[in-house]
Amino acid sequence: MEVPSTSGTPAVLRYVYPGVTPRNGRLVTAGAATLLSGCEIRDLLANDGVDVTRWQLRFQDKRNEGWARLEPDTMIAFDDPDRMRLDVALEPVPRPADARRLQGEDERDGYFGIGVVGGKNEANQGTLWRSAWTCGAAFTFTVAQRFAKSSADTVKVWTSLPAYAYEDWGAFASAQPHACSWVAVEMGTDATPLEEFEHPDRAIYVLGSEDNGLPSSVLRACAHRVALPAAEGRTASFNVAACGSVVMYDRVAKRRRAEGGVARLRQGDSLPGGRVGVDSAKPSQVLASSKA
Repeated sequence: MEVPSTSGTPAVLRYVYPGVTPRNGRLVTAGAATLLSGCEIRDLLANDGVDVTRWQLRFQDKRNEGWARLEPDTMIAFDDPDRMRLDVALEPVPRPADARRLQGEDERDGYFGIGVVGGKNEANQGTLWRSAWTCGAAFTFTVAQRFAKSSADTVKVWTSLPAYAYEDWGAFASAQPHACSWVAVEMGTDATPLEEFEHPDRAIYVLGSEDNGLPSSVLRACAHRVALPAAEGRTASFNVAACGSVVMYDRVAKRRRAEGGVARLRQGDSLPGGRVGVDSAKPSQVLASSKA
């Protein structure tokens, strides 16, 4: 794509996924362009790896001080040497009402994933991983983890449940499943108490780090925010792995009640010779038992 140039300063596009601050946005150089259409900007982002079938674009309209929809025929001028950068925000393409209705008529059981942003404790991640397998998660993940994997996975959860590692929140957001709600698990008075929370059929539960919690930009990007209860007069301060395990148990329990009961415990789900429902088996042992 060649665009006439009247400036030696290259035009730059800075784009962000939901939950990413502008200073952490990704940069795309548009060369010495002085005028770009919305369609051309869309193509530049697509060439940089953005799935433009899933994301629609808004640009920072400095004249009106807000985020405007970037239409294919929108024209953006880069004729001021001091203003050669355009900020672009990505947001999910909304589904038509009829598509939502049809999906509701043939709803699947759904799925969920769970992970930690900025985690620094490998043991917490390992515990959460095993709990996720037990509670039926589809996957676990880490975003910008601050630990190096060193210890062995003695229960071999990795053989049964995938775990994804993302360098930053932008990488996570760009790979999110279609039509899946982000649920921030963070203590606070403006969060929905867990006992009142209705879990989405398709959900990704996002937990914060042990020391800093979730960044405000991530909280704003999440569709839901849920908090665990604490005894009266006590501070709601939970271990990350324990917090995630409680949220997953709440999801399983509520869905089972909605289906008319609870699943019975099986001897095959416990260690050989152990107590049913008390001495839990390793994931690999349960899988082997189910195939026998």
